[in-house]
Amino acid sequence: MDPIKHADAHAHGFTAPQLRSSPHFVHPVAGVSQLMASADDLASTCRAVALMLPDDAVFTHLTSAQLRGWWMPLGVDMPLVACSDTDAPHHDRRGVYVRRCGIPPGHRHALGDVAVASPEWTIVELAEHLALLDLVAIIDSALHLEHTTVERIRATMRPGRRGVRVLRRALDLVDGRSESWWETMLRLLHVLSGFTVDPQEVITNAAGVEIARVDLRIRGTGRVPEYDGSDHRDRIRHQDDLRRDKALARRDLERYGYIATEIVHDPGRIVRDAEDALGLPHAPGRADAWKHEARRASISSAGQRALTQRLQRFVRTSSPRSRRPSGAS
Repeated sequence: MDPIKHADAHAHGFTAPQLRSSPHFVHPVAGVSQLMASADDLASTCRAVALMLPDDAVFTHLTSAQLRGWWMPLGVDMPLVACSDTDAPHHDRRGVYVRRCGIPPGHRHALGDVAVASPEWTIVELAEHLALLDLVAIIDSALHLEHTTVERIRATMRPGRRGVRVLRRALDLVDGRSESWWETMLRLLHVLSGFTVDPQEVITNAAGVEIARVDLRIRGTGRVPEYDGSDHRDRIRHQDDLRRDKALARRDLERYGYIATEIVHDPGRIVRDAEDALGLPHAPGRADAWKHEARRASISSAGQRALTQRLQRFVRTSSPRSRRPSGAS
């Protein structure tokens, strides 16, 4: 069932009070109901919310990124964010934040029947609030899915806009060959620590037949650092991994698997492993740049708290129309 505006309830065989009180409906914004069964589907919620927004409104920022299936920051609630050129105050509604911004026609796209900002415009807006590591992961996923290119993002940037500096840094670090959020984090840990790595390198056997495609290879070595997610605990996957490890060993490649907690809590150990692979002496401060950025990003609890605070401006728990200035009658 499509979402229903309360003003149109009778046309759908309901009354507005029935929609508001029914346990089968939820109300993402005042004045509209959607089926409870669709409440966890972001596109369905956006379609419902759009009924109460200006005709020119598009979903943007984190909402556009989520709708596109990009890799999102960790551990934070995602507010619903839209954008409109219209200035009418009633467009700020509980449950959705409507930014006042002029999106050029070329950056107004549609995902099915949901109006969204273009990938490039979405990324430019996200740069205003995301830390470097989170922004790189977002862009990596957009590049991996072939939703945009670095050149198109650069063409959309505006000098002097908030976030443009971190976006420039992010674009120097992105690589669309990463296949997951944690692969990007493992790659950035190496890169920010001064190591050159090649993502998703194809490994062949003596006959030239592909035997593996590895997350990372430290250039000039046989060391292969990879992220091991929870799926690697599956019995069949584990058997496949063992066969793959033996095939890599036959090509004089050494696989080092790392889990998320090691990337977060023991980056120094990963850096020492890379130093050993290259025959370098241990430099105690080599991981400092990574640690500095990790503290700011959602990979850390401090970064999650900071991002939550920055995103608080997008959280609408009441309608601005219900708020009166102090002393108003």
